[in-house]
Amino acid sequence: MRPHSALVPLWVGHAAAASPPLNITALSSRSGYSVLECWQLSSVPVAYMSAVNYAVGNTTMATWSRIEPRTTVGEAWAPHLQLSIVLNGLIRITAPSPRPNGLSNSVCIADGLAGKGRPKTEVAYAMPGTLLSSVLIAADLKSASTIAGHFTEFPSDEPTILVQVPFVDDSAPEHTVLHSGPCR
Repeated sequence: MRPHSALVPLWVGHAAAASPPLNITALSSRSGYSVLECWQLSSVPVAYMSAVNYAVGNTTMATWSRIEPRTTVGEAWAPHLQLSIVLNGLIRITAPSPRPNGLSNSVCIADGLAGKGRPKTEVAYAMPGTLLSSVLIAADLKSASTIAGHFTEFPSDEPTILVQVPFVDDSAPEHTVLHSGPCR
């Protein structure tokens, strides 16, 4: 019997070598504020099982979550450092969380607080589709984002379905920050 590697098409090995790095939008903490950043994971692609595979870190038990349509959570923080994958619906994340204006449940990113030691407010939309749109790393723990968390809304007319996978010991996967704001 031939070894399994002999059954893997030759293009898979070439695809792993030519594969782009793994970039994921992350909610992180900077100077006490939750911020959006584009992280490039240090994971090297590996050809295996007729696919190009990336290790994303040491994780624990996954949770399937359902959020009802048109839910506004408001200011929030990651409960654990975790990988989140959107399977259905839509998430609007604003970071750092603008101060409430008292006029509505929604937020205005022009909250007038930028430039006073506060990072620029950025918005990311997470939805099923592509890697850039459907996978997030939530790393803005309340212990680090002590001044402001992120603002979360689920504006879809359908339930938002997530798979949330915490990283062991709240340890972020090895990465480089490419830029502020979501990955493009």
